[in-house]
Amino acid sequence: MADNSVSDEDKALFRECMRSVKPLHEKTKRVSTKTQPPRQPQKSTCKEEKKEYYLSDMIIETVLSETILSYSQPSLSLQRFKALKKGQIPWEARLDLHGLKSENAREMLCQFIQTQAEQGKRCLLIIHGKGGIQGAPPVIKNLLNRWLPQINEVIAFHSALPKDGGSGAIYVFLKRKR
Repeated sequence: MADNSVSDEDKALFRECMRSVKPLHEKTKRVSTKTQPPRQPQKSTCKEEKKEYYLSDMIIETVLSETILSYSQPSLSLQRFKALKKGQIPWEARLDLHGLKSENAREMLCQFIQTQAEQGKRCLLIIHGKGGIQGAPPVIKNLLNRWLPQINEVIAFHSALPKDGGSGAIYVFLKRKR
């Protein structure tokens, strides 16, 4: 049987932590437990529907600021991937995500890739930065490494050459517009 007694030290610590806590007033609104009827979906006024991306944030393998990112789908030829890695495919559009919060970065990334794919652009440069806190893994870089393979339009990416941002940026190669 477990001993449920609390030590005097724990009690004192609890009282110290609770000193600034104020009780809720009776007038505080409570959340209704009644279920609301589902709302009718609103019709979009846009001519084209925005594509929804459901990107997982779960980082499987943490990368550091100097880590080279590299990914290619099997459908891309080795020759084309080598050209991307060497910076031989000129990038046609650029996005700077460095310094953004992850949710803003996700939204901007999805919108950017969708727009560029619709315009038939193939090679993009995305700047993610190397992270601001020394010793901590770069957040946006790790998220891009996770998100990009989940986006249908992306067939490859690789860390950029030093002239384009080095390990703080990546080249992204998109599928052909159909």
